[in-house]
This record gives sequence, structure tokens and C-alpha cells, in this order.
Amino acid sequence: MKKAIVLGGTSPHVLLINYLHELDYEVILVDYLDNSPGIKVADKHIQASTLDKEAVCRIAKEEKVELVISTCIDQANSTCCYVAEKLGLPLPYSYQTSLDVTDKGRMKVIFKDGGIPTSDFYTIHSEEEIEDNRFAFPLVVKPVDCNSSKGVRKVDTVEELHKYAVEALSMSRTKSAIIEGFVEGFEIQVDCLALDGDADVLLTRQKKQIRRDDDIVLQSTGSIIPANLDAALRAQTLDVAKKIAASFGLKNTPFFYQAIVDSEGIKVLEFAPRIGGGLSYYILKNIAGVDVVKCAIQSFLGQKMQYAKATLDACYSTNLIYMHPGIFSHVEGFEELCDEGIVNKSFVMKTPGTEIDSNMSSGNRVAAFIVKASTYDELKEKERQAYAKIRVLDSHGTDLLNRKYI
Repeated sequence: MKKAIVLGGTSPHVLLINYLHELDYEVILVDYLDNSPGIKVADKHIQASTLDKEAVCRIAKEEKVELVISTCIDQANSTCCYVAEKLGLPLPYSYQTSLDVTDKGRMKVIFKDGGIPTSDFYTIHSEEEIEDNRFAFPLVVKPVDCNSSKGVRKVDTVEELHKYAVEALSMSRTKSAIIEGFVEGFEIQVDCLALDGDADVLLTRQKKQIRRDDDIVLQSTGSIIPANLDAALRAQTLDVAKKIAASFGLKNTPFFYQAIVDSEGIKVLEFAPRIGGGLSYYILKNIAGVDVVKCAIQSFLGQKMQYAKATLDACYSTNLIYMHPGIFSHVEGFEELCDEGIVNKSFVMKTPGTEIDSNMSSGNRVAAFIVKASTYDELKEKERQAYAKIRVLDSHGTDLLNRKYI
């Protein structure tokens, strides 16, 4: 039997592992956690960091694998490319490209060189450089190489800039951070495929933004599908997608980008040549009609991606559930809400016993649900009814659902 390594046991990778089983692969999951969802479906679990390239390379040699794959984790994708190049295995793009897209500073330079609209920025590598701020407030500070929106902060004063730039430098593996101009507008995500020098837009989403009245990372509580864009902006989403594919040399891979839409149009925040995390795989398959997990497998195997888009016949919202700090046990209310037709689909993203801290990053989402409706107003009413019934319980039966940002 063929062997494959999957890096990271996240919920979306459960489907990846199942698809690899259908292709007659024995699947070895590499994940430093001992309770990730993928462990239950993998044939073997090796507890190691997906970021440790040499360790993964050693495991791949010892297990004599024919594929090393990750579909929705930035740094893990880079590890895949590194190991594949070392061992002569198939890969979706070069290791160098993976470095360009996992370092936000390098990414922004390529944006500028490729004519991709983005905010002005500069990169710092030490605390001393913080004092040389070049832009007017407000600003955004972020580590160059962290996942899950970790360390991404809006700052309005010199004091906040120093505080959060120090934090970003400390979180970065390379001790580097980006300081960039803050663009006022609404945020979108655009899901795409790179197709041999061209690109196709599969879906647009408009992020629900959290009120900026607290000391929290920049994050959202879900999205509206499709994004509310006029014809000119829809055309620009495709133009930007094509420029990204060309600038980074992407030939055959799923990718997505996140951007702010202001009075001048689209300004790209960042992008990743992979499937988005969380619900992206489900949304793209069941709303856009494109099985991007199968596309990702084809991409890693060097096969041309096969897909056909569906026509949207309704509007949807994704709703991300966070909890107050504690030990996650389970969620109540989903079954009843689905039976009543209020919730279209529900998801639990954490296993019982997982400790959740106060960080509002994507890694701390415990559950989510999707609502389908004919109008945006109907979406809002269904969301209100859903949140009124959902409870996120800890081991003592206490409801820890964080309702502040709903």
C-alpha cells in the first residue's frame, strides 16, 4: 500500500485523510498534539511538530512515503515543499515559493513588484527600529510569520505601537514584524484556483468585523456569502487573482487572498496558496460546488485540478463561536436548530477536554454554524435565533459561550 504523511490533524484534514484512504494510501498523521481530530481517522499518529522540517523529512524516509501533504496550514505547507524537494516527491510549488508566502514581509514586496494593490508597509527586526515609524496612525502591526491572526493588532498611539510591535517581534520565529498603514473599509476573502498561468475566482465572502473597543487581535466572527460587491469590484477580484498567480508563479493550486475594500477599490492584506482553514473546505464544496480538498490532492500529485462551479441560489453566513477561557466539553442546541431549519449546518472544532485561553485567534474557535436564507435580513434573524439557543459548556456544565462580539 502507498503511504502518505498528513501534517496537522485539524478538522479539515479529517476529510483529506478520508480521501487519501479512497486513493489507497496508508495515512501517517504528524501532529504534536495528542487529541487532534485527525488522529481518529489516520492509520498512524507520530507526535512531532509540523514545523520541524528535518524531523518530518526523517519520518518520511523511515516510513518510505510517496506523498507529504497539508492543505490548510501555512507553515506546514512549507514543510511539505521542503521535504518533497529533498526526497524527490511531488509538490504543488517550490520550497522557495512557500517561503515567499509564509513571510509576510517578502510577500508584500512581491505584491508591490507585481502591481498588486496593497497598503504601504515596512519591516522591523528589533525593538530599536520601532521608534522610526514612517506612517500616520492608525497602523497595523503583525509578526511576519505567525498563523491564525496571532499578534495582528491595530494601533492608534505611539505607546500602543511600541507595546504591540514588541509583542509581534517576540511571537515571530525570525524576530521580524510588519508595520503597515491601516485601511478603513470592509474585509473580504476571495477563494481562487491558479490554472497554468491563469486564475479563476470561486467565491467571495465579506467578513463580519469585531468592534475595535477591546485589547484583542484583529479577527472576525464569520462572513457573509457572497460579498456585497458591485460589477466593477467583482471584476477587480479576478484581476487581482490573476496578478497574484502570475507574481508568485502559481500554476496548479488552490489559493485565497484577504483584502480591504475602500473607496479606491481592493487592497490586498495577504494571501496563501492553500485552502482556507475552518469551514472553507465545506463552504467551497457545498456552496460553490468545488471540492477543493480533491483539487489540493491533485495539485500535490502534479495532476491538473478538475472542478466545476455551481451557481449561487441563496445567501449564506458563517458564524464562528468563541468561548471564555476554560476547558471545552461540548456544545448544546445545534441539533434542535438544524431540525427547525434555522441552522443549515453545524460544526464542532475542538475535542472535549481542550483548554481554551482568552486569545480571540482562529485557533481558539470551538464551533461554528452556517445559515442559509433568501435575503441578508433573513440571515440576521436566523443568526439571532441560533445564538439565543446555543450553549458552549465546560466540564462543570457552565455556559462559556462568548456573546460579547455576536
